[in-house]
Amino acid sequence: MQNDPGLAADTCIFMEAIPGDGGAHHSTDTWWLSPDISLSNPSGLSNTATVRLHRKAAGSGCTTPFAESVTVELWAAGPSLAMIPDNNASSKNVQNIGTSFPAEGANATQSLVLNPPLGLDPSNPHHHRDVCLVARCYPDSLTPSAQNFFAPFDPHVAQHNLCLVPSGGSAIAVPPVPLGTQSSQVATVNPDPVNSQDVTLRAVVDLKPNRFVQKAVSPRLQTPHGSVRLGTTPPRSFKFVLPDFPNAVVIDHSSPGLPNPILGHPPSYQAKIKLGAAQFTRFTFTANLSRAQAGDAYIFHLRQIGSDNRDQGGLTLLMIAV
Repeated sequence: MQNDPGLAADTCIFMEAIPGDGGAHHSTDTWWLSPDISLSNPSGLSNTATVRLHRKAAGSGCTTPFAESVTVELWAAGPSLAMIPDNNASSKNVQNIGTSFPAEGANATQSLVLNPPLGLDPSNPHHHRDVCLVARCYPDSLTPSAQNFFAPFDPHVAQHNLCLVPSGGSAIAVPPVPLGTQSSQVATVNPDPVNSQDVTLRAVVDLKPNRFVQKAVSPRLQTPHGSVRLGTTPPRSFKFVLPDFPNAVVIDHSSPGLPNPILGHPPSYQAKIKLGAAQFTRFTFTANLSRAQAGDAYIFHLRQIGSDNRDQGGLTLLMIAV
C-alpha cells in the first residue's frame, strides 16, 4: 500500500519530496532531501526545525474533511534509511503542533523545537548530533497510521535525511577504522509490520550532484573548521558492514578498479538481505577516502528498496576526508 489509509480522506494538504512535485512523490531522485523540512543549526546542541506544508489550488478537485487546523508532527532519528513511528529505536516523536489551514494554492510554515536531552547514546534518535527527520501534516480530524509513515509515496509525509561525517565531533563514527576511512552507523527497519521481505540496500557516490542536491548539502560544507569543497577523485572503495546479515548477497562496483557492467553509472555497492516483519537493524557504512585531499567532501546516497522494487527509505551522507 502506497498511502496512509487513515489520511485518504484528504487530498488537499501535501508536502514536497522534490521541489515542484506538488505532492506527487516518486522515487527517481533523492526524495529523502525534502525542501519542506529545514534545520536552523544542523550540528548544534539545540535546534529549530521549520516544516512547510501546502494546500492545492482551487479548481484542483481535491477534497478535505472538516477540520479546525492542520496537525504538524516532527519525528527524529539517528542516520537512518526506512523509519517507522511505533519503534523508539527507529524514530521518536519530537513535537506535534497545530497550525491554521493555508489558503487554497498557498503554503504555511510551522517551527518546532528540536532540543533533545543531553547525555544520550549517540545512536539514540534524540541525541543532539546530526539527525534524520520525518514530518507528517494532515487535517486534525484524521488519524494517521501508528505503524507506518508510508514514505515516500504518501503526500502528507516528507523526510529530510542528511548527515555529516565527521562534523567537528558531531558525527556518529564507528571506530576503529583503517587509515583514510570514514565510517557511520546507519539504522533501518522493515516498514511492513506483518510480512518479512527481501530488501536491497544500495549506496552510490555522487560526484556530479544536481542543483537540488547541491542546495541541500551546501550549508553542511561550512564546518566548525572552515569551508570544505566537494571532492572529484573517486573514493578507493565503500561498502556496508552488516553484522546481522553475514550471508547478504553483495554486488560491489564501488572501486574504480572494479568493472561496472552498466556504462556511465557511478560507483555503487549493494547488498540484498531478508528483513523479518518490522525487523530493526543497525549496520555500518564505510568509505575509503585515502585518495582524497584533506577537506574534500563526498556525497553518498543510500537507499532501501523493497521486494516490490519501490523505495522504502533513503539517506545522504556527506563524508569529509581528514
